[in-house]
Amino acid sequence: MNFFGHALVAGWSRQDAPFILGAMAPDLLPLCGATADQATSAAVVDGQAQHHQVDALFHASPTFLNLQAWTARTLIDRGVARGSARGAAHVGIELLLDGVLADDRSARRAYSDALVEADGPRAPFTWRDDVSGRRWSQLISRLRQGPIPEAYRDCDFVTDRVIGALRSRPRLAVCEADQPSLRALFPVLRARVEAQADALLAELVPAGFVGA
Repeated sequence: MNFFGHALVAGWSRQDAPFILGAMAPDLLPLCGATADQATSAAVVDGQAQHHQVDALFHASPTFLNLQAWTARTLIDRGVARGSARGAAHVGIELLLDGVLADDRSARRAYSDALVEADGPRAPFTWRDDVSGRRWSQLISRLRQGPIPEAYRDCDFVTDRVIGALRSRPRLAVCEADQPSLRALFPVLRARVEAQADALLAELVPAGFVGA
């Protein structure tokens, strides 16, 4: 699950911005290359813990596994390298789900409040170095001013992000020759994710998270 999805799920149980920010932070920190020494509040720590619980459940859920298997198999059948197909399937589903969830007003409000908290007077983390603090602030500024999460409705935007996310991982990177196959498939995948979004979220409830 990507960071906007985590904001939505975190809001099922708690509405406080530090908790929701903590639930997004394990995705946001590597996104900007920032290294945090520690969180500055128990709420952020709790949110980080929930993030990992949600991810473990989400990645093991039957709906996600079936979607991932279908996507990877379809890409492989179209000639995409096996590792690239699996990586693109995993990341693509998560980003496309954020696009499907982007209309949720409560999640949008929670997300916006968390971004305000992220760059507020009390920093959510102590930083290992000044570079990390600057990278974090720059990312939060881009997110507050940018098109996320709406941009995840755009399959070309998602394809570019998937290619970028996998570029530094040799076994998963999508070569230039395989990229058109992702662009052709992702609109079909988006329709499948949209049709199964309720099932994806419902499979998080049995672990103790409170559904909306």
